[in-house]
Amino acid sequence: MAVGVLTAAPEFTKQIYDDVTEKMFGHASPMRGDEAPEGLIAHSAGQGEQGYYVYDIWESREAFERFMEEKLGPALGEVMGGPPPEGGAPQYFPIDVLVIPH
Repeated sequence: MAVGVLTAAPEFTKQIYDDVTEKMFGHASPMRGDEAPEGLIAHSAGQGEQGYYVYDIWESREAFERFMEEKLGPALGEVMGGPPPEGGAPQYFPIDVLVIPH
């Protein structure tokens, strides 16, 4: 089942997002479609009231967690000098309906 994954924390900024993207893909944002990790359906990011928000839709929670363990977590650790802030822990939402117009 597809799952939505939301991360946001006051400590997250556009600069951190760009730096993490550069660590993972060799260039600042945006991630190109051909670089999308296995299991990613859709990705969005932007400034919100509580910092920089990232909202993704993944094929499964396991696919996101694998990406977090293998690429995103290590890149975040390097950029932020340690583990991500607790307020930035991912929130998961089951996706009941997903419409992607062509």
